[in-house]
Amino acid sequence: MTNFFIDDIETGWDGRIYMRSVPGKLDVLELTRPLPCGNGLVPAGYQWNGASSGILRNLPIVNFPKWKHPIATCRHDWRCAHTKTKKQRKIADQMFRADVGQGGTRWEQIKGYLGVRLGALFGVGS
Repeated sequence: MTNFFIDDIETGWDGRIYMRSVPGKLDVLELTRPLPCGNGLVPAGYQWNGASSGILRNLPIVNFPKWKHPIATCRHDWRCAHTKTKKQRKIADQMFRADVGQGGTRWEQIKGYLGVRLGALFGVGS
């Protein structure tokens, strides 16, 4: 059974994300190849906007460089689309923080995690 909420990345993955901008959709990216996520894959063709929406996008503390971390934002949006419980959402948020840590600063991890937890509180992405 596919579980997107575990840290079990496919061996042989080159560590890159293959994506493109979606014509006519500002702020939306699309995978051009599948992306490993847990013990499954986010499929090619998946489109995401990098989380932040509405009023949360404009809070200074949440000013997160989302396109600096496309793997983290893609996986997080995918996981949030598949959450069924608050516990799964919290796990998705924790995994987002870990993904950001793969190439981001500690401050980016903190801001990103704070942003997704605030989003969860307001029901964004659930």
